[in-house]
Amino acid sequence: MHYLLRFLRRGPISPRVHGTLDYLLAAALIAVPLAVDFHDDTATVLMLVLGGAATLLAIGTNWSTGIIRILPPVLHGVADIAATIVLIIGPFVLGFTNDTVATVLYVVIGAGGLGATLLTRFESDVRPAARVASQQPAV
Repeated sequence: MHYLLRFLRRGPISPRVHGTLDYLLAAALIAVPLAVDFHDDTATVLMLVLGGAATLLAIGTNWSTGIIRILPPVLHGVADIAATIVLIIGPFVLGFTNDTVATVLYVVIGAGGLGATLLTRFESDVRPAARVASQQPAV
Protein backbone atom coordinates (compact mmCIF):
# COMPACT_ATOMS: atom_id res chain seq x y z
CA MET A 1 0.00 0.00 0.00
CA HIS A 2 2.90 2.34 0.78
CA TYR A 3 4.15 2.04 -2.81
CA LEU A 4 0.70 2.81 -4.20
CA LEU A 5 0.47 5.96 -2.08
CA ARG A 6 3.92 7.11 -3.24
CA PHE A 7 3.01 6.33 -6.85
CA LEU A 8 -0.23 8.33 -6.64
CA ARG A 9 1.69 11.45 -5.62
CA ARG A 10 4.09 11.50 -8.58
CA GLY A 11 2.07 11.92 -11.79
CA PRO A 12 2.51 14.72 -14.31
CA ILE A 13 -1.19 15.68 -14.38
CA SER A 14 -1.91 18.40 -11.83
CA PRO A 15 -4.76 18.21 -9.32
CA ARG A 16 -6.44 21.18 -11.06
CA VAL A 17 -6.44 19.44 -14.45
CA HIS A 18 -7.60 16.13 -12.97
CA GLY A 19 -10.33 17.92 -11.01
CA THR A 20 -11.59 19.55 -14.20
CA LEU A 21 -11.53 16.19 -15.98
CA ASP A 22 -13.54 14.72 -13.08
CA TYR A 23 -16.49 16.99 -13.82
CA LEU A 24 -16.32 16.15 -17.53
CA LEU A 25 -16.16 12.42 -16.77
CA ALA A 26 -19.08 12.63 -14.33
CA ALA A 27 -21.15 14.47 -16.93
CA ALA A 28 -20.25 11.90 -19.59
CA LEU A 29 -21.09 8.96 -17.32
CA ILE A 30 -24.51 10.46 -16.66
CA ALA A 31 -25.23 11.69 -20.20
CA VAL A 32 -24.04 8.68 -22.21
CA PRO A 33 -26.59 6.13 -20.98
CA LEU A 34 -29.35 8.73 -21.33
CA ALA A 35 -28.31 9.67 -24.87
CA VAL A 36 -27.31 6.24 -26.15
CA ASP A 37 -29.81 3.44 -26.06
CA PHE A 38 -28.06 0.70 -24.11
CA HIS A 39 -29.96 -2.53 -24.66
CA ASP A 40 -29.24 -3.68 -21.12
CA ASP A 41 -30.71 -2.09 -17.99
CA THR A 42 -27.71 -3.14 -15.89
CA ALA A 43 -25.38 -1.23 -18.22
CA THR A 44 -27.54 1.88 -17.94
CA VAL A 45 -27.96 1.77 -14.15
CA LEU A 46 -24.30 1.01 -13.42
CA MET A 47 -23.05 3.89 -15.56
CA LEU A 48 -25.52 6.29 -13.93
CA VAL A 49 -24.44 5.14 -10.45
CA LEU A 50 -20.76 5.56 -11.38
CA GLY A 51 -21.58 9.02 -12.77
CA GLY A 52 -23.20 9.99 -9.48
CA ALA A 53 -20.21 8.65 -7.54
CA ALA A 54 -17.82 10.54 -9.84
CA THR A 55 -19.81 13.72 -9.17
CA LEU A 56 -19.49 13.23 -5.41
CA LEU A 57 -15.75 12.59 -5.73
CA ALA A 58 -15.28 15.72 -7.85
CA ILE A 59 -17.23 17.88 -5.44
CA GLY A 60 -15.78 16.42 -2.26
CA THR A 61 -12.04 16.17 -2.95
CA ASN A 62 -9.68 18.52 -1.12
CA TRP A 63 -8.19 20.29 -4.09
CA SER A 64 -8.85 23.53 -5.91
CA THR A 65 -11.72 22.23 -8.05
CA GLY A 66 -13.51 20.61 -5.11
CA ILE A 67 -16.46 22.35 -3.53
CA ILE A 68 -16.77 20.65 -0.14
CA ARG A 69 -13.08 19.60 0.07
CA ILE A 70 -13.24 16.88 2.72
CA LEU A 71 -11.85 13.84 0.87
CA PRO A 72 -8.05 13.40 0.80
CA PRO A 73 -6.77 13.37 -2.80
CA VAL A 74 -5.04 9.99 -2.38
CA LEU A 75 -8.35 8.41 -1.34
CA HIS A 76 -9.89 9.98 -4.44
CA GLY A 77 -7.15 8.31 -6.50
CA VAL A 78 -7.85 4.89 -4.99
CA ALA A 79 -11.58 5.35 -5.67
CA ASP A 80 -10.81 6.37 -9.26
CA ILE A 81 -8.73 3.24 -9.80
CA ALA A 82 -11.54 1.05 -8.44
CA ALA A 83 -14.24 2.80 -10.51
CA THR A 84 -12.28 2.64 -13.76
CA ILE A 85 -11.54 -1.04 -13.25
CA VAL A 86 -15.28 -1.59 -12.69
CA LEU A 87 -15.95 0.21 -15.97
CA ILE A 88 -13.44 -1.93 -17.86
CA ILE A 89 -14.52 -5.32 -16.47
CA GLY A 90 -18.21 -4.54 -15.86
CA PRO A 91 -19.54 -5.74 -19.22
CA PHE A 92 -17.74 -9.06 -18.87
CA VAL A 93 -18.54 -9.72 -15.21
CA LEU A 94 -22.15 -8.51 -15.36
CA GLY A 95 -22.88 -10.17 -18.70
CA PHE A 96 -23.81 -7.36 -21.04
CA THR A 97 -21.09 -7.93 -23.65
CA ASN A 98 -23.83 -8.69 -26.19
CA ASP A 99 -24.56 -4.93 -26.09
CA THR A 100 -21.59 -3.93 -28.22
CA VAL A 101 -22.14 -0.17 -27.91
CA ALA A 102 -22.29 -0.33 -24.11
CA THR A 103 -19.27 -2.64 -23.92
CA VAL A 104 -17.13 -0.43 -26.15
CA LEU A 105 -18.13 2.74 -24.28
CA TYR A 106 -17.47 1.11 -20.90
CA VAL A 107 -14.01 -0.12 -21.92
CA VAL A 108 -13.00 3.11 -23.68
CA ILE A 109 -14.21 5.41 -20.87
CA GLY A 110 -12.71 3.10 -18.25
CA ALA A 111 -9.34 2.84 -19.99
CA GLY A 112 -9.17 6.61 -20.52
CA GLY A 113 -10.11 7.25 -16.90
CA LEU A 114 -7.57 4.72 -15.64
CA GLY A 115 -4.86 6.31 -17.77
CA ALA A 116 -5.66 9.78 -16.45
CA THR A 117 -5.76 8.46 -12.89
CA LEU A 118 -2.39 6.75 -13.15
CA LEU A 119 -0.86 9.96 -14.52
CA THR A 120 -2.30 12.28 -11.86
CA ARG A 121 -0.42 13.79 -8.92
CA PHE A 122 -2.86 13.14 -6.07
CA GLU A 123 -1.97 15.86 -3.59
CA SER A 124 -3.90 18.86 -2.42
CA ASP A 125 -3.27 22.12 -4.27
CA VAL A 126 -5.35 24.10 -1.76
CA ARG A 127 -3.32 26.48 0.39
CA PRO A 128 -4.23 26.61 4.08
CA ALA A 129 -6.48 29.57 4.97
CA ALA A 130 -3.91 31.14 7.34
CA ARG A 131 -1.30 31.31 4.59
CA VAL A 132 -3.82 32.67 2.08
CA ALA A 133 -4.94 35.40 4.51
CA SER A 134 -1.36 36.44 5.22
CA GLN A 135 -0.70 36.85 1.50
CA GLN A 136 -3.67 39.16 0.94
CA PRO A 137 -2.80 42.85 0.52
CA ALA A 138 -3.86 45.12 3.35
CA VAL A 139 -6.87 47.29 2.52
